[in-house]
Amino acid sequence: MFFAIALLSLCSASCFSQNANAVAGIDSTVIVIGNQTHLHLKLTYDTKGGVPKIQWPLITDSLVSKVHVVSKSKIDTVIPDHANPTLQSQTQDLVITSFDSGYYAIPPFQFILDGDSSHPVMTDALMMQVRTIPVDTAKGFRDIKGPIQVKFPIIVILMYVGIAVVILAIIGCLIYYFIKKSKKKVIEPVVVKAPPIDPHIKALKALEELALKKLWQEGKTKEYYSGVSDILRTYLDDRMQLGALEMTTDEIMYALRRKNELNDELKRKLREILVLSDLVKFAKEQPLPNENEAILNHAVDFINSSMRAQEPVLPESNKPVEPNTTPTV
Repeated sequence: MFFAIALLSLCSASCFSQNANAVAGIDSTVIVIGNQTHLHLKLTYDTKGGVPKIQWPLITDSLVSKVHVVSKSKIDTVIPDHANPTLQSQTQDLVITSFDSGYYAIPPFQFILDGDSSHPVMTDALMMQVRTIPVDTAKGFRDIKGPIQVKFPIIVILMYVGIAVVILAIIGCLIYYFIKKSKKKVIEPVVVKAPPIDPHIKALKALEELALKKLWQEGKTKEYYSGVSDILRTYLDDRMQLGALEMTTDEIMYALRRKNELNDELKRKLREILVLSDLVKFAKEQPLPNENEAILNHAVDFINSSMRAQEPVLPESNKPVEPNTTPTV
């Protein structure tokens, strides 16, 4: 039984070897010493019975003595005939050279399939000739020539000088531009300030905004009278620089004694407004509704009257002639 199995294995290996073919070829069988040529290896096999395990020949840095392997490519697998896809080929290229003249026999390359080393697939042997460069000995030997001095034409020198000048000029312009840019002062935008609002206009506008809040109508009488008092104190500060916001009513009236901007009637009106506001703020006084409306009107009258009192009196000759504005009934 054992001998039968061995015989079958041997027959199958032999049959498979018969279905494989190895070829080796050289591009040029004659080369000049030191030149290179290509050696091509190709193994073609049939895969009907399965893909065999192929062991390629071991290639070192020399094929034979004095024939050297410069480089070798990777092993490529291709299908040479697409009409027969079971037929496959593996190829590899070698670059070889020699530095000694003579004839060199390159032995066959052996491929082992499925470990059957007793039936390798082999290529044919190759022959390569390496020739030397022919030398005419009749002329004798000459010494090696020294380095040759290359002379540059004047036009080439001028071209390089011109390029250098242009490059230096560009660099100089860039340096000048960046230095000038860094020294340039940043022009700050001019902020146009709005003209200051006249104290009486600001005070009248504040009283109008206070009236629109309807504080006393909502039961916030203390806040309402505090607002009237603060507006008048701010008005006195803007017009006369009294510091009225930090003064008591008595201190304000005492300070106004040394001011000529207000007459006695205006001082009396101002005192009545401030005193009533103090009573509401500190003594919890509860004014009547008509008093709440009247104090705002008194404050408006005080501001308007104080402005009229401040206007200069023109002589009769300089007074403008008023047009006839008698209303028609």
